Amino acid sequence: MIRIVYRLVLKVFGLLPRAFRRTIIRSVAPSWTAGALAIIERDDGRWLLVKPAYRKGWALPGGLLGKGEHPEAGVRRELREELGLNVIITGEPWVIFDAGPRRIDIVFRSTPVPGSDLDGITIHSAELLDAKWIDPDNPPFLEGEAQDVLALRRRVVEGGDSVLVL
Repeated sequence: MIRIVYRLVLKVFGLLPRAFRRTIIRSVAPSWTAGALAIIERDDGRWLLVKPAYRKGWALPGGLLGKGEHPEAGVRRELREELGLNVIITGEPWVIFDAGPRRIDIVFRSTPVPGSDLDGITIHSAELLDAKWIDPDNPPFLEGEAQDVLALRRRVVEGGDSVLVL
């Protein structure tokens, strides 16, 4: 009996306008955040890390995506706003899916555009306290998703896939 009622509800649901169906689904589905992060790598292999004002450790530059914002556009925006830096995206993005805090991060590997002053990077945002280049094989204290990115990096280097599910 329950199956029959369930199928009837699904049929009625399918007859509703698409926009209305989406509204219903979004009102009952879990809320998630999506972010875009950048691994900015110099020719010598060092990565750029930032010190957020709202965390204890170091992190990868990037941030939350705006509603409807494409991840690549979002990471480029964050880097320009926070560091005044433009990058060239290299390769396919990596994905970190963390069900605990309901967060998905798209991680883009990148290099600074030619002619960038890599030793003169300045902070353009109150969200950041500092920025520095580090050896990814010997990182400082990392916070949050930056730790996950290093674990994902090890997996990719060892021939694994580029998706990390936590």
